[in-house]
Amino acid sequence: MSTTLTRNPEPTESAAPASLHDPRVLRLVSVLASGLPSDLGTGAGPHRYTVPVVFSRQVSAQERARIEDPATARSVEEAAGTGPGLELAVSDRRLLVMNTNLEELKGGLGAALGSMLGRLGQELLSEQDRQAAAAEVLRSGERERFEAVSRAAAEIRFEPAADGAGPGSAAETT
Repeated sequence: MSTTLTRNPEPTESAAPASLHDPRVLRLVSVLASGLPSDLGTGAGPHRYTVPVVFSRQVSAQERARIEDPATARSVEEAAGTGPGLELAVSDRRLLVMNTNLEELKGGLGAALGSMLGRLGQELLSEQDRQAAAAEVLRSGERERFEAVSRAAAEIRFEPAADGAGPGSAAETT
């Protein structure tokens, strides 16, 4: 039995951006249900609370600074259309989404957080790529310099000249 695979030459709207498949990009994996308020779902449960969400990996210092910047929370609020007061904090491998609830997360806040992390990841990866390219230029220049010095050093000979005339010989001193 033979199966023919065809390739769609045009990307579809459902095609995921490359950042979703790049393991270096920080992603949110799931809500840590055990970290939710114990009275959630009862009449006494809070309307707004902190929702702990698990990251795909440990967060870097650069990522943490950007995530915890109050401007990031405001941007996510605007994108999701939620009310003011959202706060974001990193705790180990968790994102603490404060002053929200599960309904807001299901209603668009979760997607807005995922988009924010995707953009953040792409920006940081681009910055790392620029830094790596600049470092490679420096390494290349250093390699070329070292090779030139090595060639110059290799040209030095310590054997006496065949005719005996050389620096410090009797023929030169007369």
